[in-house]
Amino acid sequence: MLLKKTTIVSYMELNALKVFESATVDTSIMSFIKQEPPKESLFNYCKPTPDDKNDLKSARSLPMRQNALSTESFIFANTSLLDLRDKIESVGTPLKDWDIQIYRGILTGANEAFIISTEKREEILNACKTQEERKCTETLIKPILRGKDIKRYSYEWASLWVINTHNGYTSNLKSKIPPIDIAKYPALKTHLNSHWDTIATRCDQGDTPYHLRNCAYLEDFEKEKIVYGEIVQEPRFYLDNGECELGYFYAEATSFILTGEHLCYLLGMLHSKLITFAFKTFYAGGGLGESGYRYQKAFIERLPIPKITTKNQELARKITDGAERILKSKAKDPKANTQELEKEIDALVYQLYHLTDEEIKIIENGQ
Repeated sequence: MLLKKTTIVSYMELNALKVFESATVDTSIMSFIKQEPPKESLFNYCKPTPDDKNDLKSARSLPMRQNALSTESFIFANTSLLDLRDKIESVGTPLKDWDIQIYRGILTGANEAFIISTEKREEILNACKTQEERKCTETLIKPILRGKDIKRYSYEWASLWVINTHNGYTSNLKSKIPPIDIAKYPALKTHLNSHWDTIATRCDQGDTPYHLRNCAYLEDFEKEKIVYGEIVQEPRFYLDNGECELGYFYAEATSFILTGEHLCYLLGMLHSKLITFAFKTFYAGGGLGESGYRYQKAFIERLPIPKITTKNQELARKITDGAERILKSKAKDPKANTQELEKEIDALVYQLYHLTDEEIKIIENGQ
């Protein structure tokens, strides 16, 4: 509505400045006239630096075409950038059109009760009266990753577990799985009772305070998936293939999971310079100040990534192999230096999109 019914006069983007001391937030100032814009309407775009903070009016501005903006996001870019975006989109397919699913991690409504340390887990298990109770209780307590635990191609587990007293769900085989009967887990019930005031008054709960809210995709935590944090300072994605001694990780609400096809290929793509540049420049709907990323589901789904075809399968295989090699290195040593392998993937991704040297330079200089 704004683009069609108003004529933009100026737009000042203040992301490089800390406008509010108590919050990191994208801020901008827009001036407009309440009239339909002419076909080739231009406006002044300005992005002050910290040096301009005391005199914003002196900051250099550039003319921009209003009809180059879209309703999905305002992208302030010159012709070269817009041409690069068009080329990327002509080669790739938005992830929403892939055979993948993206889900948010588990929202407990009371992490202090449902997310526990290894010590508390052992305390609960040791309180079980029989071996049968202990075994059943153990199957309900799952290792969990938070957004901040996920690193590039790896993770740092904080020895945390989630009590998965689920509210029932329909399995992938379409059978009905009933809610957990807390009476069969006395030790767990005792623990949750110690947090009764919290769990009984929370909004996010199932049929009883002992139950987690409904989660239709619960079984997806028990399969191969990419796990990533929503708010990060750099791209951080980890492929959870269930091969660690803990089995598959569950994800907490500050993270997301991505399941589906060609996950190792997607892992390499999502860490690449090209996709990172495209995400922040064209699809992120605004970053977090100057350096942060917010990987919201709607933003990720817009990323145009080439599907694997007979024409590009050799490049895709090399990208996949590179990502697998990095994963193996990080599994042995989370601090392993994998920069050379990541550079190889970057070069392969540039080839995948048929970028010229000039287009590559735009991305390399924009990191």
